[in-house]
This record gives sequence, structure tokens and C-alpha cells, in this order.
Amino acid sequence: MKRLWIVLMALLFGALGVSAQSLADAAKKAQAEKKSAPASHVYTNDDIVPPEPSAPAAKASNSADAAATGEASGDAAKPEGAKDEAAKTDGANETAKTDVKKDDKKKDDTAANKDALKKQIADQQKAIADQERELNLMEREHQVRVAEYYADAGTQLRTSGKWFDDEKQYQSDLDAKKKALDAAKAKLDELNEQARKAGV
Repeated sequence: MKRLWIVLMALLFGALGVSAQSLADAAKKAQAEKKSAPASHVYTNDDIVPPEPSAPAAKASNSADAAATGEASGDAAKPEGAKDEAAKTDGANETAKTDVKKDDKKKDDTAANKDALKKQIADQQKAIADQERELNLMEREHQVRVAEYYADAGTQLRTSGKWFDDEKQYQSDLDAKKKALDAAKAKLDELNEQARKAGV
């Protein structure tokens, strides 16, 4: 039994030694792997700031700047003939604009003249209609007066002198109104002729 104890103890110490040795080996191995593993990356400002533009992009921006500068200096470097040609073109454009404005003004004036002519014709027609109405009214009143005068013989004897004076006055007024009406109609004919010529 004593021997069994010794054998068990020996096995136990042996197993402990083996396990201790394997633990030490594992620790050494882990340390070696840690040393051989690459270090973690540390970020700096260089990693954050974008890199300089590549050579072709820089050349392109330089050529664009040069082209803009060339255009600006090209205007100044134009020969005198080109400047004169540009001035002539500008002058022609201004003349064309002026002609268009004049044409527009003429059209506006023509339209205004046509409108004024239409208004004059309408006013003249209204005036003629009023004069004709007055003339018709005057003639009707005269007919009533004549009928009353000739219907009563006593009135004819008492007022014969006044009757003839009234008839003279009526005839002169009638002639004046007819002349005014004829003049108004002549003016209307003139306005209609003007309108026909103007294309109204």
C-alpha cells in the first residue's frame, strides 16, 4: 500500500510537471507570436489629408488657366482691322435695332391714326343722325302748323302777316339746317375716303 502511494505520487508529480511544462511552452509560444505579429496602425494627419493632385490633373488645370488668360489677352492683341470689323458689326446691330424701333413706332402711329379715324367717322355719323332727327322734327312741326292754319279761316284772316313772317323764318332755318347736313355728309365722305386709303 505504501508502494501504491508512492506510485500515485510519482504519477501525480509527473503529470504536474508535464502540464507545467506545457503551460510554459504555450506562454513562450504566445509571446513569440506577439512579437512577430505586425504592430497596429497608428493614424496620423498624413493619413487624413488628401494627397496632392496627380500630374495630369494639375496639367489640365494649368492649361485651363492658360486658355482663360489667352482669351483675355487675345482681345487686347486683336489687330486694328478686327476691331474695326467688330465696331462695324456693332454699328449694324444698333442700326437694325433703331430700324425695328422705328417700324414699331410707325405701326403704333398707324394703329393710333386708324383708331382716331374710326372715332371721327363714328362721331360724324352720330352728328349727321342728330341733324337729320332735328330736321325731321322741324318739318313735322311745320306740317302741324300748316294744317292748323288752313283749318281755321278766322286764324288765317287775323294772323296772315305773322304767318308769312314765320314761313320765311322757317324756310331760312330749314335751308341752314339742310346746308349743315350736306356739309356734315361731305365731311363724312372725306373721312370714309381717308379710311379707305388707310386700309381701315
